[in-house]
Order: sequence, then C-alpha cells, then structure tokens
Amino acid sequence: MSNRVLTGGRVIDPASKTDEIADVVIRDGMIEAVGQDLAAAHPDLPVHDVSGYIVAPGLIDLHAHIAAGLGDFCLEADRVGVDAGVPTVIDGGTSGVATFGISRRYWDQPSIKTRVLAFLDPNQLYLATKDFICHKLEIANDLRNLDVDSALECVDENQDIIIGLKVRACYVDDPKVSPFVEAAKQVAGAMPVMVHLGRFPFTPTIATSYLLDTLRGGDILTHAFRGASGVLDTDGRATPQFRDAVDRGLVLDIGHSGTDFRFRDARKLFDQGYFPNSASTDLNVFSIDGPVYSLAETLSKVWALGVDLPDVIAMATTGPATAVHRESMLGAIEPGRSADLSILEVVEGEDLPLSDGFETILVEKKLASAGCYRAGEWYGAPVEGLVEVSA
Repeated sequence: MSNRVLTGGRVIDPASKTDEIADVVIRDGMIEAVGQDLAAAHPDLPVHDVSGYIVAPGLIDLHAHIAAGLGDFCLEADRVGVDAGVPTVIDGGTSGVATFGISRRYWDQPSIKTRVLAFLDPNQLYLATKDFICHKLEIANDLRNLDVDSALECVDENQDIIIGLKVRACYVDDPKVSPFVEAAKQVAGAMPVMVHLGRFPFTPTIATSYLLDTLRGGDILTHAFRGASGVLDTDGRATPQFRDAVDRGLVLDIGHSGTDFRFRDARKLFDQGYFPNSASTDLNVFSIDGPVYSLAETLSKVWALGVDLPDVIAMATTGPATAVHRESMLGAIEPGRSADLSILEVVEGEDLPLSDGFETILVEKKLASAGCYRAGEWYGAPVEGLVEVSA
C-alpha cells in the first residue's frame, strides 16, 4: 500500500468545485487530506511531484465490455481500467442472468486490479459477441428468455457489483412496446436501466420515440450522441420526446463504441444545451485500436467541442458516480475515501487528430492518461517528472 503526498498538481474535483494547485495525502490506501503545503506537514511520507499534471478523482467508465473469456467481444478489465488510468470500469451488460457467475469469477480474480461494477441484461441468456449471436438466433427477442424472478435473485446475490440493468429494446408483437425494457425496469427497481439507443441486426427494436416515452428519470440512454438516432428531427432540433425525457431526468451517456458517437450530432445537441452526463467509451475488441482508444481520448473529444475542462472531468467522475448511485464512494477527492485518483496530462501540439470514426478534427490540446492510483497503489506508465524524493 502506497503512502505518499502528491504535490504540485492541478486538482480538478467537480464534486467540491475545486480547480486549483493543491496537495493530496494518501495513507493506508485512503485519502487523508487535500490542501495547500501538505508535504511539509507530513515529513514521514515520500513526495510525488505531479506539477504540470491534472489530479482528478478516479475516472469511471460507465460503459465498456470487460467480461474477457465470455464470448469474443470483450477486453481484459485492466486494459480498459487501471492500465489506461481508469480505476473503475462498469461492464455494459455483456452477460445475461445464466452466465453472470462466469463474469463474476473473472472479475473477482486477485490479478484484476480495476474496480469492476456491472449492468445485468434481464434475459436468461444474453452474450455480447462479434456476430450478435443472441440476435442472430433470435433469443434476444424471445419472451421465453425472460424470467423476472431469476433476474431478481441474481441481482440480490450480487448487490455489491450489479448497479443496474442493461437492456436492448427489442420487441415481439407490438412495435411500440419492448417487454425486455419493461422487465428490466421491474427487476431494477430504484436502480437505473441503461438502454442501447440504436438498432441491432436480426432483431427489431422499438422506435426511439416510444423508447424515450417509456424511460424513467434516472434511466440511462447510452449512445445518446450517435448519428441517425431519432433524438433529432429533420431540422436538427431535439424531438419533443427527447426533451421530455431529459426533463424527467434521463441520463445521457456517450457510449462511443466504433460507430455510436458523431461530432456532427453532438454539436447539434450541445448547441441546444444537451450535454453528456457521462462520457463512456463502450470499449470492445472493435474499437480499442480506434477510433475510441481510451476514456481519456473520449473526454478529449468532448473538450474539443468547447466544453470547459472541469465539466469534461465531471463526465467521468461525478456524472457516472451519481448515475449508478455510488456518489458516496466514487467520483470525488475527499478525506476518508479510497485513494482512487487519475493523473492526466494535457498534450499540446499542432494538428492533433481526434476521430469519431467518421470525421477527424484537428486540435491543439488533448488529454492523455499518465496513470492512476487505485486504493493508493500506482498503476500505469512511469510519468515524466513524477519523481519520488525524500521529504
């Protein structure tokens, strides 16, 4: 367990509205203090100079696929997590009820250093795969695949890790109603339901207007800034159903993936005052090598669209923490909390490219991960200038 003082960094903590040069004391894996000139007050602790870097609450990726070994779609948890400077990653509903235990055993391995939380698909059999096998075999829209009692039991047995339901809005007979969304709401109770916005091959989904009407305040719309999603009308204005859903408290999540975020559509929504609550990656085998790459890269894209940096950091800290009702333990730099901290670098240069997979923009600055602390332990590449010295 690392005990140390991080000194000289720009501490951006949206939860406390902090944006200043400050020190952070880590002791026994916990945050002990945040403030000015703390190194001198703690002569027993080694000092890490993080001058020139951003010290943020441990970043949270609200939507990625990290159930490695379950199907062929997922990535290793630590590749998306601590190795990318992200202490907490939430699996975006890779698994249904019957296979959830397999994912759980993987995440519980001592070798996994990332904190993992998860959304559960309400179906008995659901598996995110490259070829959409559950949709190809049409079990993703088969009512025989739903068992609410079994799903409730799974949630009860995994309360420490399941933070909501993730559902694909397929329909069976009535194109206006998804029994899978309704089952997810029943199982979730007060927890959020995350819904995939967009179509799937092989299985039909209800139209966006009907989907938005059925979602509750606190539910999460992932891929909310994708193209041709139905949240904008033909004039590029937010639809009445979208406006009403946001007014009810619908949470807007990026869920970038390979094709589910468009600068073009994000600009239109931003111009109308609709911003992401969460800037998740939806990282998987198709997008890790581009255009998504990482959570830091995704945050850079929001920053490039003119959002202030503290508000961008909030989309990977307070936003997702609040969305999954974990704001008392995640998303803030506060004494008494686990020492989960992300160290970010602002990379500057001419014509730095950022791509949404369709359009490439050139910027002069972007965010990159220099590493992270997870419960006080350092993970990631060595940081230039981050030198431990004796106090």
